[in-house]
Amino acid sequence: MLAAKGLVAAAVGWGLAFGAPARFPERAVNIPPGTSIPITLDRDIPIKQEQFGQTFPAHVTRDVTIDSKVAIPEGTPAQVKLVPSSEKSDNVTLRLVELRVNGETQSVKTGDARPDTQRSHQGVGEKTGIGAAAGAVVGAITGAGIVKGAIVGAGGGLAWGLLGGGKQIGRDTQVEFQTK
Repeated sequence: MLAAKGLVAAAVGWGLAFGAPARFPERAVNIPPGTSIPITLDRDIPIKQEQFGQTFPAHVTRDVTIDSKVAIPEGTPAQVKLVPSSEKSDNVTLRLVELRVNGETQSVKTGDARPDTQRSHQGVGEKTGIGAAAGAVVGAITGAGIVKGAIVGAGGGLAWGLLGGGKQIGRDTQVEFQTK
């Protein structure tokens, strides 16, 4: 055991002495406030009051770069939480609460889910023909990247109504979160 530790120390020392970079696994990633993180849901999420506070599996839709480097790679596992909407009463939304980066689980603080407009390079207004500030109901324009059955609130967040049974946020729904 002592010999193995000595070999590791010698290898690291040799690497430093001859300019080879020592590689240590990074732990948590520093995600600055305002960073956009695109997320795809991995399963259907039932819209029921008894589901409030539950987390659901998801993954990062595309690479997230910070300082021109990929900090959160596409496919990174994530968890989203079903929570009451901060913009519309009697509605629910999602918040990104966790990422698994570099093998480590990392808590994340974000605002409410928003439409992932960057994936199609069009804004919400271009896709729906109305401004997000109008709080318009977004129809079943799923092919254009809008989230079926969601309401875009005045602040641009997505919300799903609690009224009516059998509603759910579908698997493969793509949303975006901004860190706080």
